[in-house]
Amino acid sequence: MTPTADASRRVNEQIADALQGDIESGKLKAGEKLPAVRSIASDFGVAAGTATKALQLLAQRGVVRPDSTRGYFVNSQAGKPEGAEPSPEFVAIMKEIEAIRAHLARLDDRLHQLEETKHPE
Repeated sequence: MTPTADASRRVNEQIADALQGDIESGKLKAGEKLPAVRSIASDFGVAAGTATKALQLLAQRGVVRPDSTRGYFVNSQAGKPEGAEPSPEFVAIMKEIEAIRAHLARLDDRLHQLEETKHPE
């Protein structure tokens, strides 16, 4: 699958959704290590930075957990009490953080575009 940018969803969101689908379908199991960033980037035909953003989005969603030296792992749902809901304050903070991250991602993309026009390869 090669995701394409569109007005409604960024490429990294499409990749995160595809990986989350693999987790929800059981293709990737709780505790299992996700493929390396370079492997994900290659599979989806994107830059490593885009794959990293997708994994960070999954971590933000609570679907995976990062290990700074070993990669990303599927979170186990066994430790989560049934019916546990995050507080409204937590939800509000996470929405603000998500908006900030999206804004930073757009700025990063724009910076890369400007750098490419200044220094074409």
